Amino acid sequence: MYREAFAARRRLRALPDDLPHEEALDLARTLTWYGGRLRPTQATEEIVWLLGLLEQMQPKTIVEVGTDEGGTLFLWTRVAAPDALIVAIDARPLGVLGQRSAYALVRKGLARKQQRIELVMPVNSQIPETVDRVRGITGGRPVDFLFIDGDHSYEGVKRDFELWSPLVRSGGMIAFHDMRPDHPDGVPRLWAELKERFETEERIASTEPNYGIGVVHVP
Repeated sequence: MYREAFAARRRLRALPDDLPHEEALDLARTLTWYGGRLRPTQATEEIVWLLGLLEQMQPKTIVEVGTDEGGTLFLWTRVAAPDALIVAIDARPLGVLGQRSAYALVRKGLARKQQRIELVMPVNSQIPETVDRVRGITGGRPVDFLFIDGDHSYEGVKRDFELWSPLVRSGGMIAFHDMRPDHPDGVPRLWAELKERFETEERIASTEPNYGIGVVHVP
């Protein structure tokens, strides 16, 4: 397991910095090793659109609520600043070896050169103690980009927004996955409310699968 995990890590770290977004996405979807994979689930048109927005920003501090297998975590490294700090938060257990597990070794190894990835797992994203822990990791510096893709119930995603959005700087971005109006979860309900309060933009793919990605521009 570890041999294949280290091989996957070396392959990812050897990628050129200018790898096109579509190629990075294809690689993330197809790369597997014994006991692991990345497998981002976002629709191609939607996530490539978001990557384009982030490439213009080149965020230096990213917080992701809901990392799952690490597909989007990998994609953020491709568009973040060369010295970016990326914090991944999830309820996923890392296993008995914790930060030295195969899962952790590969995901932390997604960072490019001077970038740094911190895995905050397993935790509950909806308690202030987790926010305080992440503030300690970032040293209190403001977050440029926040991606919320964890609890999809209305109460859960709203709580994540209320707790984590204060960390995002003015001019930063907050993105939500699965905000398509007819999606059977609570994200669309919150998204409709946020559209009344903030400057937003969204992308819903023209063909299936289409889940929708919405972006809030923080005033």
